[in-house]
Amino acid sequence: MLVAAIAVTSIQDGSALGAPGYWAWILTGLQVAALRTAATGKEWGWLLGASVQLPWIAYALATAQIGFIPGCLISGVVQAHGYLRRRTATPRLKEPAYA
Repeated sequence: MLVAAIAVTSIQDGSALGAPGYWAWILTGLQVAALRTAATGKEWGWLLGASVQLPWIAYALATAQIGFIPGCLISGVVQAHGYLRRRTATPRLKEPAYA
């Protein structure tokens, strides 16, 4: 859905960038929220971070910033791996407290 929104607003945008400037802020906000969520131990934060990479790629294409694409692909793989690792991790037993 975000990919389609980026494409539609980019077609109508006449700026030198090729896409409305607010998309970079929206996508950055989503990425930061995903990292914050993952850092607090919520596994779906990794999934959100991985899913934000597709809109970043659409933004990169709309703005002819092709250099973003390898980073987005790497970030997507790393974050998807983080999600899968958290989903399949064996819960750790807490160490007994010794006095």
